[in-house]
Amino acid sequence: MASYLAIAAVARTVLRLLEQQCPREEFSGTPGFALYQSHDFGNAAITEGFSLMLYRVTVNNARNQPPRRLPDGTRRRPPLPLDLHFLLTPWAAEAERQLRLLGWAMRFLEDNSLLAANELNHSLSRRDRAVFEPEEMVELSCDPPGIADYLGLWDKYKARWQTSVTYVARLVRLDSEVAMRDEGLVQVRKLHVGDEQVVEVAP
Repeated sequence: MASYLAIAAVARTVLRLLEQQCPREEFSGTPGFALYQSHDFGNAAITEGFSLMLYRVTVNNARNQPPRRLPDGTRRRPPLPLDLHFLLTPWAAEAERQLRLLGWAMRFLEDNSLLAANELNHSLSRRDRAVFEPEEMVELSCDPPGIADYLGLWDKYKARWQTSVTYVARLVRLDSEVAMRDEGLVQVRKLHVGDEQVVEVAP
């Protein structure tokens, strides 16, 4: 299970891998790589490179997760499973180069869709403790929304419309820090017959 930093870790990992592996010869200058917020599309923060925006977070249908038991035997409340929806946008001065970057990015993410814990834990600036446990991983997949939903994403930025692609990271489990008390095993059963109380030792 992951800490509350998992959302940021997934976003930073995707962006870092794109920055490390992108074909530099496709850029006319020094490319930029940034996590975007919605207002950045109106500010032209990047002219060459890639932007990544988390535009939607949903709770996965597998919400009924069992409590987590730690190695010391204590239990914590069930994790919260999230699906993270990202908008990836290539930026270039020329339309053809932008499309070349889009094709490269889609092929790269398809080939590297499983994000291992060591990659995820390496991406955040806050690394005083690991976000993901060693055996964990996150799967990233292309997940185009319906045309109405996609147009809705760009409705307020028509002047900055950019060819983009959407991805989802599924089942990112946020661990709870709240411990659950373990009740003791039943030792006896108390039965009442009339005014008399009979104590029966449980098997």
